[in-house]
Amino acid sequence: MIDKGYLLGERYRILDTLGEGGTANVYLAEDIILQRQVAVKMLRLDLQKDHQTLARFEREALATSELSHPNIVSVLDVSVTNGQPYMVMEYIDGPDLKTYIQKHSPLPLPEVIQIMDQVLSAITLAHQHNVIHRDLKPQNILMDKRGNIKIADFGIAVALNQSSVTQTNSVMGSVHYMSPEQTRGCLATKQSDIYSLGIILYELITGSVPFAGETALAVALKHAQEPIPMIRRNHPNVPQALENVVLRATSKDSRDRYESALAMRADLDSSLDASRADEAKFQPSYHPDEDKTIILPGFTAADLTQTSATALTDEPETSQPAVPFWKKIGRHKWWWLFTGLIGMVIVAIMFAALTQRSAPLRRVPDVTNLTPRSANQRLKKVGFVLGQVHSRHSAKIRTGRVIETLPATGAAVAKGKSVDLVISTGIGLATVPDVTLLDYEVARAQLKRRGFEVERVNDFSNSVPKDNVISQSVAGGVRVNPGSTTITLTVSLGKFKRPTPTTVTLADLTGDTLAAARRYASAHQLQLNLHRAYSDDVAKDRVLDMGPNAGTKVKRNSQLTLTLSRGPKPTTTTVKKTFTVQYSGPDQSQGNNDQGNHIQIFIKDSKHDLTNVYQDSYIKKDTNFTVSLLLQQEDGEIKVLRDGKTVLEERVAK
Repeated sequence: MIDKGYLLGERYRILDTLGEGGTANVYLAEDIILQRQVAVKMLRLDLQKDHQTLARFEREALATSELSHPNIVSVLDVSVTNGQPYMVMEYIDGPDLKTYIQKHSPLPLPEVIQIMDQVLSAITLAHQHNVIHRDLKPQNILMDKRGNIKIADFGIAVALNQSSVTQTNSVMGSVHYMSPEQTRGCLATKQSDIYSLGIILYELITGSVPFAGETALAVALKHAQEPIPMIRRNHPNVPQALENVVLRATSKDSRDRYESALAMRADLDSSLDASRADEAKFQPSYHPDEDKTIILPGFTAADLTQTSATALTDEPETSQPAVPFWKKIGRHKWWWLFTGLIGMVIVAIMFAALTQRSAPLRRVPDVTNLTPRSANQRLKKVGFVLGQVHSRHSAKIRTGRVIETLPATGAAVAKGKSVDLVISTGIGLATVPDVTLLDYEVARAQLKRRGFEVERVNDFSNSVPKDNVISQSVAGGVRVNPGSTTITLTVSLGKFKRPTPTTVTLADLTGDTLAAARRYASAHQLQLNLHRAYSDDVAKDRVLDMGPNAGTKVKRNSQLTLTLSRGPKPTTTTVKKTFTVQYSGPDQSQGNNDQGNHIQIFIKDSKHDLTNVYQDSYIKKDTNFTVSLLLQQEDGEIKVLRDGKTVLEERVAK
């Protein structure tokens, strides 16, 4: 462990411990030069002489530093201090995907696709560089505070052309996400990573891994022999097309899986499309015989007893008749000839080595960072002769100083032999041109002319035309060393219309205007049902309440009921008005001489309007009338008709 405050490499000040692993510890540190937080990964002190662990650490640094992608944790620096190797990476302030799933499951299906799109985009780049991760799992996928995905831990990643990888090494990784061929001890391929991606997608959808067991061996056997549990059995809302992506990616035979991570992403992005609603369940084309031999390192006898004995043994071989030795020689004569030639070469090499033992051997001294003159003097002192002087750009050794010797420092060389020097000519920086929006071939030619290596990554874009550059991994105008810089160009595949989800998670519309609520309903294909109610807290014509509640998942074209505020409930005032209607004598035209004058009273208040008669009567003398008006915000009115003619019209103030 390293104490807080320790200054690593005269640049990185240790702030805190982020994690302690089986082979390495990770620290939060501050880059005092660039004034930013970084993550520093250091091998444990007790493992620094373990060649296998050291090789894995170096392989992670090499693999990750070659991959420049927004969804892969960037390696910023690799160095050694006091014999202790360390790697500096960008610091991701957020949880890993495993923690995120456990906290937020079940995840909305559009969010599942968004997360997997970022993971698949990163793995597409890695596979284009012929780098296989081999340990893909949610614990190695980080999320920043904005929800951006960052894949980490390429500690057991390998290049496809790396000859030192063995079958034993190929089964390293987490058994819950391991492909069947890896559990059998076969070499990992790109399709092995795709299997792991399928298991991760299964966990994103369901919240759990498909197989569990008391031992790692039991889980490995299930991956090799048992079908993936059906997602739709417990999650009927998952479309068959989406489950098919999982089934295809996790096929037992790698030939049934997607050819590439890019192909898996294209299929995944259309899995919620309405046109695939009636898609049939995926059926594999290949049905390989189950290999019952599982080759996993580190299992004990106790592990084996918890699994059926028949699942751990091969079928007995059919006995064959013995073949005479002289016939075996004739059958394999070319093998014997090849073995003889190899033996002769070995004898020749041993003879040459013995003949040179007469000259005493010397170790090539370390002349790194010396001037050529000082390096020559040190070589002569040991007994060597200065050979050729080569030159090379270097970002670490200043101009005119020795970068390395040929043979390398520490090599045993016969006294009197020549030793070459490699001298630094400085960094040799070049300005990166801005090639965004250019045609890919034009952009590639520009970068190649300046000495940069160019890699292509494809992605969809709604704004950049097909085959034009969307973005570049190193921004235009930056000065870098072309000899050690690979620029990744993200090239447009054209427009891609993301399928509209079949469900909507309702937003909180309370407090919004009716116009805003209508826009939201139109955008998400919802039917509005409006009600109104008084409220002292919510302004008039704003949303007072909604049903279903915010956060509820509903199908498109569902009904959304909104209650709009009428504002505060107005106060009611009772106003009594008394007036006199004079008798005018009998109306000869009415034929009602015995009844008197026909009086009709109309009022306008909070409960009445002037279209309906409030009081109807007959009088034969001057008569007083009293009416009560219930007034709220507006004034009232009184209108009186006598034998059909208006005799009184009066406005009544509140």
